[in-house]
Amino acid sequence: MTTIGEALLNLRKQLGLTQTEMAANVVSTSFYSKVERNIHDIGTNDLLQILNKHQINATYFFENLNDKENISEDIMDRISVAFEQKSRDKLLKIKQEIDLLPNNRQTEYYKLQLQLTLEVYLPKAKEIPIELKNKLKQYILVNNNWNIHSLQIFRETMRIYDIDELNFLVGTILAKYSNPNILQSSLQECIGAICINYLDNCYEKNSTKLIQEVLTYISTINSKGALLFIKLLGKYYASVFQNDAATCQQITKILKLAGYSDFVSMLPKV
Repeated sequence: MTTIGEALLNLRKQLGLTQTEMAANVVSTSFYSKVERNIHDIGTNDLLQILNKHQINATYFFENLNDKENISEDIMDRISVAFEQKSRDKLLKIKQEIDLLPNNRQTEYYKLQLQLTLEVYLPKAKEIPIELKNKLKQYILVNNNWNIHSLQIFRETMRIYDIDELNFLVGTILAKYSNPNILQSSLQECIGAICINYLDNCYEKNSTKLIQEVLTYISTINSKGALLFIKLLGKYYASVFQNDAATCQQITKILKLAGYSDFVSMLPKV
C-alpha cells in the first residue's frame, strides 16, 4: 500500500516542485520533508489545503493511494506506445479513460498530450490547428505555473509563440529553475531541451536577447547521460552565433559518427 508520504513525494516529482513549493506555506518545509519520509503524519486539514493549493482533486488523490503504479507515467507510456504502433484506436481508447478522470490541471495535461498526438504527431501535420494552439497557450500562460507538465508541453510547442513571448516565458523558466543541478534529471533534460529549442528559434528569427543567459545556463548543467547531448548542442549553437565554423564542423563530425546524420542536416549552418 502506498502511504500518504509516498503519494505526496510521487506527486511532487510529477509536478516538478521543490519541497518548499509543495508545502505551500501550509506546513513548514522541515515538517513536510518528514511527512514524505513517513516520519510524521500530516493532519487531514493540512493535507487538503496542500492538495487544493496545487489544484489536485482530493478524491482522485485518495482513490489512488492503493495504486502502486505511477498513474502519470502509465498514461504517458501508453500514449507513447500507441503512437509508436500508429494505433489511432488505442489512442481513442486512452482518450475515453482520460475523459473519466477528475477535471484538474493534470488531466488537462493528459488531454493536450493526447490531442497533440492524434492531431499533429500521428498524421505528421506541419501546422498545429488554431483551436489547439489556443488551448496550449492557455495551459502555459494561466498563472504562469511552471511544472514538469507545462514545461513538457512548452518544449514540444515552442514554435507557436512569437519571439517576444518566447523571451518572456524562457526568462521565467530560467528564473524559477536557476540552479539546474538540484533538479531531477528528467526536469534538467526537459529544461535543457527548451534551451536548445529557444536557441534554434533565436537563430531563425535573428534575436539575441536571452542567448547569453541561456548558453550560460546550459554550461552549468552536469554532463551525465542525455544531458551531455544537450551540452554538446549548446556548444554548437554558441559556435553558430560566434560564426565559429571550425567548432561547428568538429561537433557535426562527432554527431555523424554517433549516428545522428539526419539530425545534423536540420541544424543551422555557419
